[in-house]
Amino acid sequence: MALIRNAEPKNVSGAYERLFNNREMGTLVSKLQSTVISSGNELQNLITDRVPAIPDLDAFLEQEIMPEGVYLVRKQQMKQSKKLDFSGAEPDFMIFKRRDNQQRCHIVELKDGHIFDTKKASAERQAMHGFAKRNALHLPYVVSVHFCAFNQEDKEAILVGFKHKIAPEEVMTGREFCEMLEINYDDIVAGRLTEGSDNLDYFCRELVKIPAVQERLERLTVSRMLALHDDSDRAGARTEQAVRHHDLDDLAGTWVDDPAFDQAIEAMDQVDPALWR
Repeated sequence: MALIRNAEPKNVSGAYERLFNNREMGTLVSKLQSTVISSGNELQNLITDRVPAIPDLDAFLEQEIMPEGVYLVRKQQMKQSKKLDFSGAEPDFMIFKRRDNQQRCHIVELKDGHIFDTKKASAERQAMHGFAKRNALHLPYVVSVHFCAFNQEDKEAILVGFKHKIAPEEVMTGREFCEMLEINYDDIVAGRLTEGSDNLDYFCRELVKIPAVQERLERLTVSRMLALHDDSDRAGARTEQAVRHHDLDDLAGTWVDDPAFDQAIEAMDQVDPALWR
């Protein structure tokens, strides 16, 4: 996963600074946002490193029969093509796969997340299908369009995240994407998680360096200590009250001397020497 410490935002609009009314806080959150964006690029790089790339897409498309295997094309290679039409938008990946004498082209839009607003979801689908239709003559294969949410394994959740603007058969999980590419999904996920601890440590350290945050933390700490003290006092009062019993209150002050009773039990106070030998 991308590291926050390495983030260098190109543009800081000031929106986060205005949100917190604090420049240092705005800068830190800008680095966080930049890292989120970089994380998506990093995911694409992790995938590209594991799948053979097609260096010259136009030359590849001239072949009537593609070589056996799985091959990947990123946006950079697509944009170099003189055959394909990019007047609308291009996908993140084109995957060419030949297995069991079947030749397929998968047009894939890859997402790190899976929640989108309605307008964006509709635009994404329109762009991908438009790309497929405009270039159908240059893709003499079985062509399919997929929208992959890499970190979501629930296909229904992906469909809901896209506001049902894509067809169920177009939904693809990250695991399915990796199976199609014949690479290990779990290895990629595990590798990205290793840097999560560093990001948390860095963010917390930088956060508490901000004077305004330090001030608020001190106030919160004092407030919490006072609250705990009050809770302790109330608990002590409750405990003190809890040990006061009143079961025998009615008997207090009612003792009456009774000589006849004392005489009746006098024998019980005698010691039998035979029992103590």
